[in-house]
Amino acid sequence: MKFRLYKEFGALNSHPIFSAFEQGIIKLGHTISNDADAIPVIWSVLWRGRMFPNRNVYNAAKKNQLPVVIIEVGNLKRNYTWRIGIDNINNLGFFENNSNLDHNRPKKLGIFLKDFQLNRKPEILIAGQHEQSLQWQGQPSMHGWINYQIHQIKKYTDRKIVFRPHPRWPINPVHKDLQVVRPRKIQNDAEVYDNDFHYHCVINHNSGPSVHATLEGVPVICDSSSLAFPVSENIENIENPRVFDREEWLVKLSHTEWTVDEIQCGLPLMRLIPELQKRLC
Repeated sequence: MKFRLYKEFGALNSHPIFSAFEQGIIKLGHTISNDADAIPVIWSVLWRGRMFPNRNVYNAAKKNQLPVVIIEVGNLKRNYTWRIGIDNINNLGFFENNSNLDHNRPKKLGIFLKDFQLNRKPEILIAGQHEQSLQWQGQPSMHGWINYQIHQIKKYTDRKIVFRPHPRWPINPVHKDLQVVRPRKIQNDAEVYDNDFHYHCVINHNSGPSVHATLEGVPVICDSSSLAFPVSENIENIENPRVFDREEWLVKLSHTEWTVDEIQCGLPLMRLIPELQKRLC
């Protein structure tokens, strides 16, 4: 099987991960190629900045009926685990995380679920996303989406509503029923922000906040395209959200992300190979 790595369109922190993935390809007996029929390997689905050209790479692959391998920073341990999947980085992607599971994997990675939080802030948090991402495909503008969420929330509760914009899509929606709270950088790292999701409930379409809040023991309402959807509540239950069993969900989630050493050994690619072969037939 042939792969083409688009290293030139990766984020600044992508080089060692691309290198590890390349070593994994070779270790498994596959090849690196610039041929038109090689499977593209791209960094992220945020079509902006250094990664903007990946949009054309992705669209060309889909036009030619080629699968796309996508590498992205992880939700579990940022800059330590890395998501690797086919065609997307959320629940619409393929990770081979429903079979051949190691139920001790979360513990091995040092990932633990926090207890369900009883003493949460009374407000409801709407967590925004970046509009120039494949994850937002088919959605209205962020402003339109926020207004719709407020309308839905007001059907079932009178709680105050807070909006947290994406750090790199810092919109400022104006609505009489909405307070805007901006994410705060921590540790002087431009890519790491505070994760204060301890609200009554977190509403997010399909990005990191829904996963982070679930790990923190906070109820979440999200779209079916979110990796947190298996433990997502329904909007009509927003006042009295259920307590879900998250253990199996975490085991499956832990098989969407990998350490550099695991990537170098070809472990995530090995799990994806059968699906890639199927899609090439």
